[in-house]
Amino acid sequence: MQDKRRSGKIAMQINRPMIIFEVIFIIFTALVLFFYNMGHYITSRYDSAMRLARSVAFELESYDSLHFLVPYWQGHYEEMAFFYGDKEQAEAKGGQLSAMLPDPADIRTVTSEQAEALDPEGQKLFAEVCYYELSEYYSRMKSANDPEFLTGFVVRDDETFFLLTGVKADEARISSGGDVFELGTVAPYIEGVYPMLDEIILTGQPSSSMELSLKKGADRNYVHTFEPVYEDGDLVMYVGVSIQWKDLIVSVLQMSLFLAVITAILFLMLGMLMQHLMKRTVIIPLKNEQQIINDYKESKDAERTIRQLACITPDNEIQDLAEDFSSMVEEICRHIKRVRSITAEKERIGAELELARKIQADMLPNIFPAFPERNDFDIYASMTPAKEVGGDFYDFFLIDEDHLGLVMADVSGKGVPAALFMMMAKILVNNYAMMGGSPARVLEQVNTQICMNNKEEMFVTVWFGVLEISTGKVKAASAGHEYPILRSADGSFQLFRDIHGFVIGGMEGMRYKEYDFLLEKGGTLFLYTDGVAEATNAQNELFGTERMLQALNTDPQADPKTLLANMTKAVDTFVGDAPQFDDLTMLCVKRL
Repeated sequence: MQDKRRSGKIAMQINRPMIIFEVIFIIFTALVLFFYNMGHYITSRYDSAMRLARSVAFELESYDSLHFLVPYWQGHYEEMAFFYGDKEQAEAKGGQLSAMLPDPADIRTVTSEQAEALDPEGQKLFAEVCYYELSEYYSRMKSANDPEFLTGFVVRDDETFFLLTGVKADEARISSGGDVFELGTVAPYIEGVYPMLDEIILTGQPSSSMELSLKKGADRNYVHTFEPVYEDGDLVMYVGVSIQWKDLIVSVLQMSLFLAVITAILFLMLGMLMQHLMKRTVIIPLKNEQQIINDYKESKDAERTIRQLACITPDNEIQDLAEDFSSMVEEICRHIKRVRSITAEKERIGAELELARKIQADMLPNIFPAFPERNDFDIYASMTPAKEVGGDFYDFFLIDEDHLGLVMADVSGKGVPAALFMMMAKILVNNYAMMGGSPARVLEQVNTQICMNNKEEMFVTVWFGVLEISTGKVKAASAGHEYPILRSADGSFQLFRDIHGFVIGGMEGMRYKEYDFLLEKGGTLFLYTDGVAEATNAQNELFGTERMLQALNTDPQADPKTLLANMTKAVDTFVGDAPQFDDLTMLCVKRL
């Protein structure tokens, strides 16, 4: 209850002396805002009218045939058919016109020369379709911007001849002319009534301001702006925009100036009062709290800081803030203790993961040359896990003196779970292979064993092959693993698209197809996991199979260790500073 009573006192301490001033301030502020908004409205209407005129002029200038259209509309308006808003008729006539034009993609690109080359009926049809399109555009712009008048016209001696007029849905069009300034409507042009238009006619340049008719007897409810329309540097017509408004500029300016002075005085007085109150009730207590907190940052003496914060008693939210700071300091102390405990635990886990990484590395053949007494083949392999421990593994082992088992596998997932699953899968493959089974049979037996107790539904892709060293014949089976890459004795590395089976651990009772191929003397077999092909750079591009083949074929005759070094260098160069996303595992065997 005491906290609730205190929570509103700082506002009352500041606002109580200002209540009388606030009433006066609010009244004057309302008036200032009213007149400001009125002025802003007038300015915005100026700007929107000028933008509208320029936008319509730009649209007209996008037609390359204005030199043809404007004279044609002037001379043939009584012969033209008007079909305002009739989209079906417009589409039908547009289709007829497309058959006559050399490039019917856009009527805007039809030049005056191309239009004049049409027969009389085609010229009339072209003028009607263009007039329909521009009339619809004018009407859309009028509905969207709501001017009083939106027109397109030409000036001939002492006459204004209207060409185009925007009309909203509730305004009637009269095809022979009328209140909406339809095509053919003529009005007298009197020099001096519209000085801005006079200037454009004289100089050919648009004006940067609008025009209010202030002449005696003129209609002062409208403001006008005009924009010239050019084609190939020639002025062909004008765009006119008229908006309606009230004659309030002078009174608005005078009142705004008066209110600006009064408001400035009130702001000054209120500011001085606010500054005094804020300094006494807020600034000084806050500075004291700031000093206490800064001392705590230097000394880290929590007990002294809490004791000093308890001495701040302005009996408002500042005291609540001091109590919150005290609670925060206590929480920081507890947090530091937790962080120290967590850090110690992380160091312990890191040490255990490092040990697990070494154990995993020791599980894989990692002493090279692996068979120094053999001179009929050379083999090399490597694995770089994405995390401390990985899910990829490779293996190679002599089943007997003439048969070499080769394994390349990739467990789903990463980290410790994948590493545990990998060790189980490796042992099973090795054990069943040493029992003399065919590659397909070995994969079937491993799949059966893993599926018996795979509640986590993990799986592993495996390529397992047996190389008959004396003949070079390789019998192999694939459980959804990447295609091997093979090189003949005098050829280049190429992808060997083998037969894929389902992943190990994915489904019970799977059967795998076995295939064989020949590894010639001098030939090389390269095995890998998807971490190589799917290595990703900072632009999210994959390394891909083509770059793998290019890296291998830079020195296709090299020994397996060199080939793997070339591949690793190519991947590292491509990836750059991007983090390693997946384990990188490779195995290469060359028959000598």
